[in-house]
Amino acid sequence: MPASTVHLVIIHHGLWGSPSNTSYLASTLAKYHGATISPSTPTSSFTPPESIATLSAHAETHPNAQRQDIRMVVLNSGVNAGDHTYDGIDWCGERLVKEIYSEVERIETEDKGVVAKLSLIGYSLGGLVIRYAAGLMYADGFFTTMQREEGKADNKMPFKSRPKPQSLSTIATPHLGISSTGSTFSKVAKYVGSRSLGRSGRQLYLADSEWVPPKATNAEASFTSSSALSSTVEQQDRASSPSQAKQANQGLCLIEALSDPRFTFLCALRQFSRIDIYANAVADLTVPYRTAAFEPDDPFATPSHLSLNRDPDHPALLLSYAAKSPEPNRKTIFKKFSQTFSPKNLPWILNPQRFPFKFPLNYVAWVCLPVLLPVMLGLVLHKLRSDSKVSNGRVEVLERLWAVENGHLPDQDVTKTNGIVNGNGKGKPVSKANRLDKATRGDLESKRISGLLASVEAEVEETIREVGEDYVAEQPTSSSSNVSDGTNSTSSNSSDLNTDDSSRYVIKPNTPTLVSSPPNAYHIPPSQHPLTLTQLRIASNLNNHSLLPQVKKHLAHFQDVLNAHAVIIVRTTSMESHRKGIPLIKAFVQRFDL
Repeated sequence: MPASTVHLVIIHHGLWGSPSNTSYLASTLAKYHGATISPSTPTSSFTPPESIATLSAHAETHPNAQRQDIRMVVLNSGVNAGDHTYDGIDWCGERLVKEIYSEVERIETEDKGVVAKLSLIGYSLGGLVIRYAAGLMYADGFFTTMQREEGKADNKMPFKSRPKPQSLSTIATPHLGISSTGSTFSKVAKYVGSRSLGRSGRQLYLADSEWVPPKATNAEASFTSSSALSSTVEQQDRASSPSQAKQANQGLCLIEALSDPRFTFLCALRQFSRIDIYANAVADLTVPYRTAAFEPDDPFATPSHLSLNRDPDHPALLLSYAAKSPEPNRKTIFKKFSQTFSPKNLPWILNPQRFPFKFPLNYVAWVCLPVLLPVMLGLVLHKLRSDSKVSNGRVEVLERLWAVENGHLPDQDVTKTNGIVNGNGKGKPVSKANRLDKATRGDLESKRISGLLASVEAEVEETIREVGEDYVAEQPTSSSSNVSDGTNSTSSNSSDLNTDDSSRYVIKPNTPTLVSSPPNAYHIPPSQHPLTLTQLRIASNLNNHSLLPQVKKHLAHFQDVLNAHAVIIVRTTSMESHRKGIPLIKAFVQRFDL
Protein backbone atom coordinates (compact mmCIF):
# COMPACT_ATOMS: atom_id res chain seq x y z
CA MET A 1 0.00 0.00 0.00
CA PRO A 2 1.50 3.38 -0.97
CA ALA A 3 2.39 5.87 1.72
CA SER A 4 -0.36 8.29 2.68
CA THR A 5 2.09 11.16 3.13
CA VAL A 6 2.69 12.97 -0.17
CA HIS A 7 5.40 15.21 -1.54
CA LEU A 8 3.55 17.20 -4.22
CA VAL A 9 5.74 18.59 -7.03
CA ILE A 10 4.30 21.25 -9.35
CA ILE A 11 5.93 21.96 -12.74
CA HIS A 12 5.03 25.04 -14.81
CA HIS A 13 6.01 25.80 -18.41
CA GLY A 14 7.04 29.11 -19.97
CA LEU A 15 5.61 31.81 -22.26
CA TRP A 16 3.62 30.45 -25.24
CA GLY A 17 4.21 27.06 -23.65
CA SER A 18 2.27 23.98 -22.70
CA PRO A 19 2.85 20.96 -20.43
CA SER A 20 4.41 19.13 -23.38
CA ASN A 21 7.41 21.50 -23.14
CA THR A 22 8.20 20.22 -19.64
CA SER A 23 7.04 16.62 -20.15
CA TYR A 24 10.58 15.24 -20.33
CA LEU A 25 11.42 16.84 -16.99
CA ALA A 26 8.17 15.55 -15.44
CA SER A 27 8.60 11.97 -16.68
CA THR A 28 12.32 11.81 -15.82
CA LEU A 29 11.66 13.13 -12.31
CA ALA A 30 8.84 10.61 -11.83
CA LYS A 31 10.93 7.69 -13.09
CA TYR A 32 13.93 8.46 -10.93
CA HIS A 33 12.01 8.93 -7.68
CA GLY A 34 9.24 6.41 -8.34
CA ALA A 35 6.61 9.14 -8.43
CA THR A 36 3.14 8.97 -9.89
CA ILE A 37 1.82 11.57 -12.32
CA SER A 38 -1.32 13.37 -11.20
CA PRO A 39 -4.38 12.51 -13.32
CA SER A 40 -4.91 16.28 -13.55
CA THR A 41 -1.87 16.46 -15.84
CA PRO A 42 -2.98 16.74 -19.50
CA THR A 43 -2.51 13.33 -21.13
CA SER A 44 -1.49 14.98 -24.40
CA SER A 45 1.66 16.33 -22.76
CA PHE A 46 3.45 12.97 -22.97
CA THR A 47 5.05 11.49 -26.09
CA PRO A 48 3.96 7.87 -26.74
CA PRO A 49 4.71 5.27 -25.50
CA GLU A 50 5.14 7.40 -22.36
CA SER A 51 1.89 7.96 -20.48
CA ILE A 52 0.47 8.45 -17.01
CA ALA A 53 -0.33 4.72 -16.90
CA THR A 54 3.18 3.57 -17.83
CA LEU A 55 4.73 5.89 -15.25
CA SER A 56 2.32 4.62 -12.59
CA ALA A 57 3.31 1.04 -13.43
CA HIS A 58 6.97 2.01 -13.13
CA ALA A 59 6.32 3.58 -9.73
CA GLU A 60 4.92 0.28 -8.41
CA THR A 61 8.23 -1.50 -9.06
CA HIS A 62 10.49 1.34 -7.89
CA PRO A 63 12.47 0.93 -4.62
CA ASN A 64 10.59 3.90 -3.16
CA ALA A 65 7.31 1.97 -3.50
CA GLN A 66 8.30 0.15 -0.31
CA ARG A 67 8.61 3.36 1.67
CA GLN A 68 5.87 4.05 4.17
CA ASP A 69 6.97 7.55 5.16
CA ILE A 70 6.42 9.50 1.92
CA ARG A 71 5.73 9.24 -1.82
CA MET A 72 5.93 11.76 -4.65
CA VAL A 73 3.14 13.02 -6.90
CA VAL A 74 4.05 15.18 -9.92
CA LEU A 75 1.59 17.63 -11.48
CA ASN A 76 2.69 19.06 -14.84
CA SER A 77 0.47 22.13 -14.83
CA GLY A 78 -1.60 22.98 -17.89
CA VAL A 79 -3.88 25.64 -16.46
CA ASN A 80 -1.98 28.47 -18.19
CA ALA A 81 -1.21 26.77 -21.50
CA GLY A 82 -0.92 28.64 -24.79
CA ASP A 83 -1.92 32.29 -25.01
CA HIS A 84 -3.13 32.27 -21.40
CA THR A 85 0.48 33.00 -20.44
CA TYR A 86 -0.16 36.47 -21.93
CA ASP A 87 -2.54 37.28 -19.07
CA GLY A 88 0.21 38.39 -16.71
CA ILE A 89 2.40 36.72 -14.12
CA ASP A 90 -0.11 37.62 -11.42
CA TRP A 91 -3.21 36.14 -13.06
CA CYS A 92 -1.25 33.06 -14.15
CA GLY A 93 -0.18 32.71 -10.53
CA GLU A 94 -3.78 33.02 -9.34
CA ARG A 95 -4.87 30.21 -11.67
CA LEU A 96 -1.93 28.03 -10.65
CA VAL A 97 -2.80 28.38 -6.96
CA LYS A 98 -6.38 27.26 -7.65
CA GLU A 99 -5.02 24.26 -9.54
CA ILE A 100 -2.68 23.38 -6.65
CA TYR A 101 -5.50 23.61 -4.12
CA SER A 102 -7.68 21.40 -6.34
CA GLU A 103 -4.89 18.83 -6.54
CA VAL A 104 -4.42 18.85 -2.76
CA GLU A 105 -8.15 18.30 -2.33
CA ARG A 106 -8.03 15.44 -4.88
CA ILE A 107 -5.17 13.75 -3.02
CA GLU A 108 -7.10 13.93 0.24
CA THR A 109 -10.44 12.73 -1.14
CA GLU A 110 -9.45 10.23 -3.85
CA ASP A 111 -6.05 8.98 -2.65
CA LYS A 112 -6.81 9.33 1.08
CA GLY A 113 -3.46 11.04 1.51
CA VAL A 114 -2.12 14.21 3.05
CA VAL A 115 0.29 16.63 1.38
CA ALA A 116 3.24 17.07 3.74
CA LYS A 117 5.72 18.71 1.34
CA LEU A 118 5.30 21.05 -1.62
CA SER A 119 7.92 21.76 -4.29
CA LEU A 120 7.60 24.18 -7.20
CA ILE A 121 9.54 23.99 -10.49
CA GLY A 122 9.22 26.74 -13.09
CA TYR A 123 10.73 26.95 -16.56
CA SER A 124 11.28 30.38 -18.15
CA LEU A 125 8.24 32.58 -17.39
CA GLY A 126 6.98 29.71 -15.21
CA GLY A 127 9.70 30.51 -12.69
CA LEU A 128 8.16 33.94 -12.08
CA VAL A 129 4.67 32.41 -11.97
CA ILE A 130 5.64 29.94 -9.22
CA ARG A 131 7.29 32.73 -7.21
CA TYR A 132 4.08 34.74 -7.38
CA ALA A 133 2.00 31.66 -6.54
CA ALA A 134 4.20 30.95 -3.52
CA GLY A 135 3.41 34.44 -2.20
CA LEU A 136 -0.32 33.87 -2.63
CA MET A 137 -0.22 30.52 -0.83
CA TYR A 138 1.84 32.01 1.98
CA ALA A 139 -0.70 34.83 2.35
CA ASP A 140 -3.49 32.22 2.49
CA GLY A 141 -1.78 30.45 5.40
CA PHE A 142 -1.37 27.31 3.28
CA PHE A 143 2.17 26.49 4.39
CA THR A 144 3.25 24.96 7.69
CA THR A 145 5.01 28.06 8.99
CA MET A 146 4.93 30.42 11.96
CA GLN A 147 1.54 31.60 10.71
CA ARG A 148 -0.05 28.27 11.54
CA GLU A 149 1.85 27.80 14.77
CA GLU A 150 0.47 31.12 15.95
CA GLY A 151 -3.05 30.14 14.96
CA LYS A 152 -3.21 32.45 11.94
CA ALA A 153 -3.83 29.83 9.26
CA ASP A 154 -6.90 30.14 7.08
CA ASN A 155 -9.34 27.37 8.06
CA LYS A 156 -11.72 28.11 5.16
CA MET A 157 -9.81 25.85 2.75
CA PRO A 158 -11.65 22.65 1.78
CA PHE A 159 -8.73 20.44 2.86
CA LYS A 160 -6.59 19.83 5.93
CA SER A 161 -3.11 19.61 4.40
CA ARG A 162 -0.67 22.35 5.35
CA PRO A 163 2.57 21.29 3.63
CA LYS A 164 6.12 22.29 4.35
CA PRO A 165 7.62 24.44 1.54
CA GLN A 166 10.34 22.01 0.46
CA SER A 167 12.03 23.37 -2.66
CA LEU A 168 11.59 26.03 -5.32
CA SER A 169 13.53 25.63 -8.57
CA THR A 170 13.67 27.91 -11.59
CA ILE A 171 15.15 26.94 -14.96
CA ALA A 172 16.19 29.69 -17.40
CA THR A 173 13.86 32.20 -15.73
CA PRO A 174 14.14 35.98 -16.40
CA HIS A 175 14.40 37.06 -12.75
CA LEU A 176 15.53 40.55 -13.83
CA GLY A 177 13.02 40.79 -16.65
CA ILE A 178 14.14 40.86 -20.26
CA SER A 179 17.54 42.54 -20.45
CA SER A 180 18.41 45.12 -23.05
CA THR A 181 21.68 44.79 -24.93
CA GLY A 182 21.57 48.35 -26.23
CA SER A 183 21.37 47.17 -29.85
CA THR A 184 18.76 48.36 -32.32
CA PHE A 185 17.25 44.87 -32.40
CA SER A 186 16.95 44.88 -28.60
CA LYS A 187 15.19 48.24 -28.63
CA VAL A 188 12.78 47.14 -31.35
CA ALA A 189 12.12 43.87 -29.50
CA LYS A 190 11.35 45.78 -26.31
CA TYR A 191 8.94 48.11 -28.12
CA VAL A 192 7.14 45.26 -29.87
CA GLY A 193 7.26 42.80 -26.96
CA SER A 194 5.91 45.15 -24.33
CA ARG A 195 2.94 45.91 -26.60
CA SER A 196 2.35 42.53 -28.24
CA LEU A 197 2.62 40.05 -25.36
CA GLY A 198 -0.31 41.32 -23.34
CA ARG A 199 0.02 41.97 -19.63
CA SER A 200 2.94 39.51 -19.39
CA GLY A 201 4.90 41.50 -21.98
CA ARG A 202 4.60 44.71 -19.98
CA GLN A 203 5.69 42.89 -16.83
CA LEU A 204 8.64 41.13 -18.48
CA TYR A 205 9.92 44.43 -19.90
CA LEU A 206 9.43 46.13 -16.48
CA ALA A 207 6.92 48.55 -18.02
CA ASP A 208 4.22 48.18 -15.32
CA SER A 209 4.14 50.14 -12.05
CA GLU A 210 1.03 49.07 -10.11
CA TRP A 211 2.74 47.56 -7.07
CA VAL A 212 2.78 50.29 -4.44
CA PRO A 213 4.66 49.20 -1.28
CA PRO A 214 2.96 49.62 2.10
CA LYS A 215 3.76 52.71 4.13
CA ALA A 216 7.22 52.21 5.60
CA THR A 217 7.85 51.97 9.33
CA ASN A 218 11.19 53.16 10.72
CA ALA A 219 12.68 49.68 10.39
CA GLU A 220 11.40 49.33 6.84
CA ALA A 221 12.62 52.78 5.83
CA SER A 222 16.09 51.96 7.12
CA PHE A 223 16.10 48.64 5.32
CA THR A 224 14.78 50.05 2.04
CA SER A 225 17.42 52.75 2.09
CA SER A 226 20.17 50.16 2.45
CA SER A 227 18.65 47.70 -0.03
CA ALA A 228 19.67 49.88 -2.97
CA LEU A 229 23.30 49.13 -2.13
CA SER A 230 25.17 46.57 -4.20
CA SER A 231 28.51 44.86 -4.15
CA THR A 232 30.52 47.54 -5.97
CA VAL A 233 31.02 51.25 -5.51
CA GLU A 234 29.75 51.89 -9.03
CA GLN A 235 26.47 50.12 -8.31
CA GLN A 236 26.13 51.97 -4.99
CA ASP A 237 26.34 55.26 -6.86
CA ARG A 238 23.84 54.14 -9.47
CA ALA A 239 21.25 52.84 -6.97
CA SER A 240 21.23 55.92 -4.76
CA SER A 241 18.60 58.36 -3.53
CA PRO A 242 17.10 59.48 -6.89
CA SER A 243 15.79 55.98 -7.54
CA GLN A 244 14.41 55.78 -4.01
CA ALA A 245 12.61 59.08 -4.49
CA LYS A 246 11.13 57.74 -7.70
CA GLN A 247 9.89 54.64 -5.85
CA ALA A 248 8.20 56.84 -3.27
CA ASN A 249 6.18 58.61 -5.97
CA GLN A 250 5.03 55.58 -7.96
CA GLY A 251 4.62 51.85 -7.64
CA LEU A 252 7.12 49.17 -8.48
CA CYS A 253 6.95 46.80 -11.42
CA LEU A 254 5.76 43.31 -10.53
CA ILE A 255 9.13 41.63 -11.04
CA GLU A 256 10.75 44.04 -8.59
CA ALA A 257 7.87 43.52 -6.14
CA LEU A 258 8.62 39.78 -6.24
CA SER A 259 12.04 40.51 -4.71
CA ASP A 260 11.13 43.46 -2.47
CA PRO A 261 11.07 42.54 1.26
CA ARG A 262 8.04 44.80 1.81
CA PHE A 263 5.88 42.35 -0.13
CA THR A 264 4.73 38.86 0.75
CA PHE A 265 6.61 37.15 -2.10
CA LEU A 266 10.06 37.36 -0.54
CA CYS A 267 8.64 36.22 2.80
CA ALA A 268 7.28 33.16 1.00
CA LEU A 269 10.65 32.42 -0.65
CA ARG A 270 12.33 32.45 2.75
CA GLN A 271 10.12 29.55 3.88
CA PHE A 272 11.52 27.08 1.32
CA SER A 273 14.26 24.74 2.51
CA ARG A 274 15.90 24.82 -0.92
CA ILE A 275 16.01 27.38 -3.71
CA ASP A 276 17.80 26.19 -6.85
CA ILE A 277 18.49 28.48 -9.80
CA TYR A 278 19.42 26.80 -13.09
CA ALA A 279 20.70 29.18 -15.77
CA ASN A 280 22.39 28.94 -19.15
CA ALA A 281 25.87 30.41 -18.94
CA VAL A 282 26.03 30.90 -22.72
CA ALA A 283 23.92 30.76 -25.89
CA ASP A 284 20.54 31.56 -24.35
CA LEU A 285 19.13 34.16 -26.72
CA THR A 286 15.79 34.30 -24.88
CA VAL A 287 16.86 34.51 -21.23
CA PRO A 288 20.58 35.42 -21.07
CA TYR A 289 22.86 34.57 -18.18
CA ARG A 290 22.56 37.82 -16.24
CA THR A 291 18.78 37.76 -15.89
CA ALA A 292 18.56 33.97 -15.40
CA ALA A 293 21.20 34.00 -12.63
CA PHE A 294 20.41 37.57 -11.43
CA GLU A 295 24.04 38.68 -11.78
CA PRO A 296 25.17 42.26 -12.56
CA ASP A 297 27.97 41.13 -14.91
CA ASP A 298 28.53 38.33 -17.41
CA PRO A 299 32.02 36.79 -17.24
CA PHE A 300 31.03 34.22 -19.91
CA ALA A 301 30.96 36.97 -22.54
CA THR A 302 34.75 36.50 -22.86
CA PRO A 303 35.24 32.71 -22.88
CA SER A 304 38.99 32.95 -23.55
CA HIS A 305 39.39 34.45 -20.07
CA LEU A 306 37.68 31.53 -18.30
CA SER A 307 38.65 28.05 -17.18
CA LEU A 308 35.66 25.70 -16.92
CA ASN A 309 35.32 22.60 -14.74
CA ARG A 310 32.49 20.31 -15.91
CA ASP A 311 30.62 17.61 -14.04
CA PRO A 312 32.18 14.33 -15.28
CA ASP A 313 28.81 12.52 -15.16
CA HIS A 314 26.81 15.38 -16.68
CA PRO A 315 29.15 17.52 -18.84
CA ALA A 316 26.51 20.16 -19.54
CA LEU A 317 26.64 21.19 -15.86
CA LEU A 318 29.51 23.35 -14.62
CA LEU A 319 31.02 22.41 -11.26
CA SER A 320 33.08 25.60 -11.17
CA TYR A 321 34.67 28.30 -13.28
CA ALA A 322 37.69 30.50 -12.72
CA ALA A 323 39.37 33.48 -14.32
CA LYS A 324 42.51 32.93 -16.37
CA SER A 325 44.81 34.88 -18.64
CA PRO A 326 44.00 34.26 -22.30
CA GLU A 327 46.55 32.34 -24.33
CA PRO A 328 48.52 34.37 -26.85
CA ASN A 329 46.99 34.32 -30.30
CA ARG A 330 49.50 32.53 -32.57
CA LYS A 331 47.11 31.78 -35.43
CA THR A 332 48.20 32.67 -38.93
CA ILE A 333 46.18 35.06 -41.06
CA PHE A 334 45.07 32.17 -43.28
CA LYS A 335 43.87 30.14 -40.26
CA LYS A 336 41.97 33.12 -38.84
CA PHE A 337 40.31 33.68 -42.22
CA SER A 338 39.37 30.02 -42.65
CA GLN A 339 37.93 29.81 -39.13
CA THR A 340 35.91 32.98 -39.57
CA PHE A 341 34.24 31.68 -42.71
CA SER A 342 33.96 28.02 -41.74
CA PRO A 343 30.36 26.71 -41.66
CA LYS A 344 30.64 26.17 -37.92
CA ASN A 345 31.23 29.87 -37.21
CA LEU A 346 28.82 31.37 -39.73
CA PRO A 347 25.63 33.01 -38.41
CA TRP A 348 22.68 30.61 -38.40
CA ILE A 349 20.95 32.54 -41.16
CA LEU A 350 23.89 31.79 -43.51
CA ASN A 351 24.47 28.21 -42.38
CA PRO A 352 21.93 25.57 -43.53
CA GLN A 353 23.59 23.02 -41.24
CA ARG A 354 22.28 24.91 -38.21
CA PHE A 355 18.66 24.76 -39.38
CA PRO A 356 16.47 22.38 -37.31
CA PHE A 357 15.77 20.10 -40.30
CA LYS A 358 17.45 17.05 -41.76
CA PHE A 359 19.22 17.05 -45.13
CA PRO A 360 18.04 18.04 -47.73
CA LEU A 361 15.16 19.94 -46.10
CA ASN A 362 17.60 22.26 -44.31
CA TYR A 363 19.03 23.43 -47.64
CA VAL A 364 15.56 23.81 -49.15
CA ALA A 365 14.56 25.99 -46.19
CA TRP A 366 17.74 28.04 -46.57
CA VAL A 367 17.08 28.70 -50.26
CA CYS A 368 13.49 29.73 -49.54
CA LEU A 369 14.46 31.89 -46.55
CA PRO A 370 14.35 35.28 -48.37
CA VAL A 371 10.69 34.62 -49.15
CA LEU A 372 9.68 32.68 -46.06
CA LEU A 373 11.28 34.94 -43.43
CA PRO A 374 9.22 38.12 -44.13
CA VAL A 375 6.04 36.05 -44.38
CA MET A 376 6.79 34.24 -41.13
CA LEU A 377 7.60 37.49 -39.31
CA GLY A 378 4.33 39.01 -40.50
CA LEU A 379 2.34 35.98 -39.37
CA VAL A 380 4.08 35.93 -35.98
CA LEU A 381 3.42 39.62 -35.36
CA HIS A 382 -0.22 39.22 -36.38
CA LYS A 383 -0.57 36.22 -34.06
CA LEU A 384 1.04 38.12 -31.17
CA ARG A 385 -1.21 41.14 -31.57
CA SER A 386 -4.32 38.99 -31.95
CA ASP A 387 -3.55 36.84 -28.89
CA SER A 388 -2.61 39.93 -26.88
CA LYS A 389 -5.96 41.55 -27.66
CA VAL A 390 -7.83 38.42 -26.56
CA SER A 391 -5.68 38.21 -23.42
CA ASN A 392 -6.39 41.83 -22.45
CA GLY A 393 -10.11 41.14 -22.66
CA ARG A 394 -9.71 37.96 -20.63
CA VAL A 395 -7.80 39.84 -17.92
CA GLU A 396 -10.69 42.31 -17.65
CA VAL A 397 -13.01 39.35 -17.12
CA LEU A 398 -10.76 38.10 -14.32
CA GLU A 399 -10.66 41.55 -12.73
CA ARG A 400 -14.44 41.85 -12.86
CA LEU A 401 -14.91 38.38 -11.36
CA TRP A 402 -12.49 39.16 -8.53
CA ALA A 403 -14.25 42.47 -7.83
CA VAL A 404 -17.67 40.79 -7.66
CA GLU A 405 -16.41 37.99 -5.39
CA ASN A 406 -14.87 40.52 -3.00
CA GLY A 407 -17.81 42.95 -2.97
CA HIS A 408 -16.24 45.76 -4.98
CA LEU A 409 -18.81 45.54 -7.81
CA PRO A 410 -22.58 44.98 -7.58
CA ASP A 411 -23.94 41.43 -7.70
CA GLN A 412 -25.66 41.94 -11.06
CA ASP A 413 -22.21 41.76 -12.66
CA VAL A 414 -21.98 38.10 -11.64
CA THR A 415 -24.32 37.05 -14.45
CA LYS A 416 -22.31 38.99 -17.02
CA THR A 417 -19.05 37.53 -15.75
CA ASN A 418 -20.12 33.92 -15.29
CA GLY A 419 -21.41 33.82 -18.84
CA ILE A 420 -17.97 34.45 -20.27
CA VAL A 421 -15.55 32.81 -17.85
CA ASN A 422 -15.17 29.26 -16.58
CA GLY A 423 -13.77 27.87 -13.38
CA ASN A 424 -10.16 28.22 -14.49
CA GLY A 425 -10.52 31.89 -15.27
CA LYS A 426 -10.52 31.20 -19.01
CA GLY A 427 -13.03 32.97 -21.17
CA LYS A 428 -13.69 35.39 -23.97
CA PRO A 429 -13.49 39.20 -23.83
CA VAL A 430 -16.38 41.28 -22.59
CA SER A 431 -18.34 43.46 -24.99
CA LYS A 432 -17.54 47.16 -25.27
CA ALA A 433 -20.76 48.06 -23.47
CA ASN A 434 -19.76 46.04 -20.41
CA ARG A 435 -16.12 47.11 -20.19
CA LEU A 436 -14.80 48.79 -17.07
CA ASP A 437 -13.27 52.22 -17.50
CA LYS A 438 -9.56 52.73 -16.91
CA ALA A 439 -10.02 54.50 -13.56
CA THR A 440 -12.21 51.69 -12.21
CA ARG A 441 -9.74 49.03 -13.31
CA GLY A 442 -6.89 50.94 -11.69
CA ASP A 443 -8.83 51.24 -8.45
CA LEU A 444 -9.63 47.51 -8.45
CA GLU A 445 -5.97 46.69 -9.10
CA SER A 446 -4.92 48.79 -6.10
CA LYS A 447 -7.48 47.09 -3.86
CA ARG A 448 -6.37 43.63 -4.99
CA ILE A 449 -2.72 44.41 -4.22
CA SER A 450 -3.59 46.08 -0.90
CA GLY A 451 -5.57 43.02 0.17
CA LEU A 452 -2.62 40.76 -0.55
CA LEU A 453 -0.29 43.01 1.45
CA ALA A 454 -2.61 43.34 4.43
CA SER A 455 -2.87 39.58 4.90
CA VAL A 456 0.81 39.21 5.83
CA GLU A 457 1.76 42.72 6.94
CA ALA A 458 3.02 41.58 10.34
CA GLU A 459 5.19 38.84 8.83
CA VAL A 460 6.68 41.27 6.30
CA GLU A 461 7.63 43.75 9.00
CA GLU A 462 9.17 40.98 11.11
CA THR A 463 11.22 39.79 8.13
CA ILE A 464 12.58 43.29 7.57
CA ARG A 465 13.46 43.72 11.24
CA GLU A 466 15.07 40.29 11.34
CA VAL A 467 17.50 40.83 8.47
CA GLY A 468 17.87 44.61 8.37
CA GLU A 469 21.15 44.93 10.25
CA ASP A 470 22.72 41.89 8.60
CA TYR A 471 21.72 43.21 5.19
CA VAL A 472 23.63 46.45 5.67
CA ALA A 473 26.67 44.62 7.02
CA GLU A 474 26.89 42.08 4.23
CA GLN A 475 27.27 43.33 0.68
CA PRO A 476 25.49 40.88 -1.64
CA THR A 477 27.40 39.03 -4.31
CA SER A 478 26.77 35.92 -6.31
CA SER A 479 25.15 33.12 -4.37
CA SER A 480 26.56 30.61 -6.82
CA SER A 481 29.83 30.68 -4.88
CA ASN A 482 28.24 28.92 -1.93
CA VAL A 483 29.77 25.53 -1.29
CA SER A 484 27.26 22.74 -0.70
CA ASP A 485 26.98 21.37 2.80
CA GLY A 486 26.85 17.92 1.24
CA THR A 487 24.31 16.61 3.73
CA ASN A 488 21.90 15.16 1.20
CA SER A 489 23.56 11.89 0.25
CA THR A 490 26.53 10.15 -1.26
CA SER A 491 27.46 10.87 -4.85
CA SER A 492 26.79 8.31 -7.54
CA ASN A 493 28.72 7.74 -10.73
CA SER A 494 25.67 6.44 -12.55
CA SER A 495 23.69 8.62 -14.92
CA ASP A 496 21.26 5.87 -15.91
CA LEU A 497 17.86 7.06 -14.70
CA ASN A 498 15.84 4.14 -15.97
CA THR A 499 17.34 1.53 -13.68
CA ASP A 500 15.27 -0.16 -10.99
CA ASP A 501 18.37 -1.20 -9.02
CA SER A 502 17.82 0.18 -5.52
CA SER A 503 21.56 0.35 -4.94
CA ARG A 504 21.78 2.97 -7.70
CA TYR A 505 19.00 5.17 -6.38
CA VAL A 506 20.78 7.93 -4.52
CA ILE A 507 20.28 11.65 -4.05
CA LYS A 508 23.39 13.52 -5.08
CA PRO A 509 24.70 16.44 -3.01
CA ASN A 510 23.08 19.66 -4.13
CA THR A 511 26.38 21.36 -4.93
CA PRO A 512 26.11 24.72 -6.72
CA THR A 513 28.42 25.95 -9.44
CA LEU A 514 31.45 27.30 -7.60
CA VAL A 515 32.92 30.69 -8.48
CA SER A 516 36.63 29.98 -7.98
CA SER A 517 38.01 33.50 -8.47
CA PRO A 518 37.19 36.81 -6.77
CA PRO A 519 34.67 38.97 -8.66
CA ASN A 520 37.23 41.56 -9.74
CA ALA A 521 39.38 38.87 -11.39
CA TYR A 522 36.93 38.25 -14.23
CA HIS A 523 37.22 40.11 -17.50
CA ILE A 524 34.04 42.04 -18.29
CA PRO A 525 33.97 43.47 -21.82
CA PRO A 526 33.55 47.27 -21.94
CA SER A 527 30.80 46.82 -24.52
CA GLN A 528 28.54 45.07 -21.99
CA HIS A 529 25.31 47.01 -21.67
CA PRO A 530 24.70 47.95 -18.00
CA LEU A 531 21.65 46.78 -16.11
CA THR A 532 18.99 49.31 -15.19
CA LEU A 533 18.63 50.64 -11.65
CA THR A 534 15.56 48.46 -11.17
CA GLN A 535 17.44 45.34 -12.25
CA LEU A 536 20.34 46.17 -9.93
CA ARG A 537 17.96 46.44 -6.98
CA ILE A 538 16.33 43.11 -7.85
CA ALA A 539 19.71 41.38 -8.15
CA SER A 540 20.87 42.95 -4.89
CA ASN A 541 17.88 41.55 -2.98
CA LEU A 542 17.97 38.08 -4.51
CA ASN A 543 21.74 37.72 -4.01
CA ASN A 544 21.67 38.79 -0.36
CA HIS A 545 22.50 35.84 1.89
CA SER A 546 20.81 37.40 4.91
CA LEU A 547 17.53 37.41 3.01
CA LEU A 548 17.88 34.15 1.08
CA PRO A 549 20.74 32.03 2.47
CA GLN A 550 19.43 28.86 0.79
CA VAL A 551 19.82 30.08 -2.82
CA LYS A 552 22.14 27.92 -4.94
CA LYS A 553 22.96 28.57 -8.58
CA HIS A 554 23.70 25.84 -11.11
CA LEU A 555 25.08 26.86 -14.50
CA ALA A 556 24.56 24.94 -17.74
CA HIS A 557 27.08 25.32 -20.56
CA PHE A 558 25.99 24.01 -23.98
CA GLN A 559 28.33 24.23 -26.94
CA ASP A 560 27.40 24.43 -30.62
CA VAL A 561 23.71 25.18 -30.11
CA LEU A 562 21.79 28.01 -31.71
CA ASN A 563 19.64 28.80 -28.67
CA ALA A 564 20.12 26.96 -25.38
CA HIS A 565 16.80 28.15 -23.96
CA ALA A 566 14.91 25.14 -25.32
CA VAL A 567 17.86 22.79 -24.86
CA ILE A 568 18.11 23.23 -21.08
CA ILE A 569 14.61 21.76 -20.60
CA VAL A 570 14.73 19.26 -23.55
CA ARG A 571 11.62 20.97 -24.87
CA THR A 572 11.25 18.72 -27.93
CA THR A 573 12.74 15.26 -27.49
CA SER A 574 12.57 14.52 -31.22
CA MET A 575 15.04 17.32 -32.00
CA GLU A 576 18.68 16.29 -31.81
CA SER A 577 19.84 19.69 -30.58
CA HIS A 578 17.32 19.67 -27.72
CA ARG A 579 18.48 16.22 -26.61
CA LYS A 580 21.80 17.79 -25.63
CA GLY A 581 19.98 18.93 -22.49
CA ILE A 582 19.27 15.38 -21.29
CA PRO A 583 22.40 15.21 -19.07
CA LEU A 584 21.37 18.42 -17.34
CA ILE A 585 17.85 17.15 -16.61
CA LYS A 586 19.39 13.96 -15.23
CA ALA A 587 21.63 16.03 -12.97
CA PHE A 588 18.60 18.04 -11.83
CA VAL A 589 16.50 15.02 -10.84
CA GLN A 590 19.41 13.28 -9.12
CA ARG A 591 19.85 16.33 -6.90
CA PHE A 592 16.12 16.72 -6.24
CA ASP A 593 15.28 15.64 -2.70
CA LEU A 594 12.30 13.36 -2.07
